[in-house]
Amino acid sequence: MIGQVRYVLMCCALFSSALFAAEITVTLRNFEFVPNDITIQVGDTVRFVNEGGFHDVLADDGSFGNTAASAPWEFTQTFDSAGEVLVHCSIHSSPGASIDSNMNARITVEEGPSFTINQGLSGAWFNFNTRGQGILFDIEPGSQFIFGAIFTYETAVAAKLGAPEHRWLTLQGNYQGNTAQVPIFVTSGGVFDQPVPTTTVPIGNATVVFESCTSATLGYELDDPPLSGSIALQRVIPGTEALCQQLEAAAASNKP
Repeated sequence: MIGQVRYVLMCCALFSSALFAAEITVTLRNFEFVPNDITIQVGDTVRFVNEGGFHDVLADDGSFGNTAASAPWEFTQTFDSAGEVLVHCSIHSSPGASIDSNMNARITVEEGPSFTINQGLSGAWFNFNTRGQGILFDIEPGSQFIFGAIFTYETAVAAKLGAPEHRWLTLQGNYQGNTAQVPIFVTSGGVFDQPVPTTTVPIGNATVVFESCTSATLGYELDDPPLSGSIALQRVIPGTEALCQQLEAAAASNKP
């Protein structure tokens, strides 16, 4: 089962080199950009949507833009370098005009996180305050694939996450930079060391952010029962971060 789910997710990744690059929508209506002041990361795309009127989108420095036309139309622009980018509608404003009172907008493009996920993060992690449960990570850097097996317990509400008492949840998917935004699955119906069919269903989503080789945060949103929150994680065995540090140093030296 796990292999089948993993195969599907990896195939999806092969057809999307920017799987987790964000797309932000900015609408043009009532002679303004909405929103008109946004912050994105390098590699993200802004989708400009004209919902009414005769407009265009032009960078103040002339580096990109489209031809003015009546609604509806869409125009997308991907931002590959950090910096501040100003845009305007040439029909109803001009370069450099204030975004507070004119048809202008500001896009702040930030560099991505300095820390990046690497294979040295594989292993056991837990939260000190909830000892007796935790998560095992396995990371495949070639396809930027992460798998996590979460060992935990029943919630305080009615049993709906699987078999009574112990819980085995998995998360798996692709990561980018220091973050993995992946679905969470629950498996039930098995019997220890017996060829009994199991059932695996998605029950929510997780966001795993690695701040360093020794610190991470697991955010979760479960559908049934509806639960959300975040868990600070640290390595179960201190002093096992040497490989991670070596790989991070190597990656940093290769950055332009």
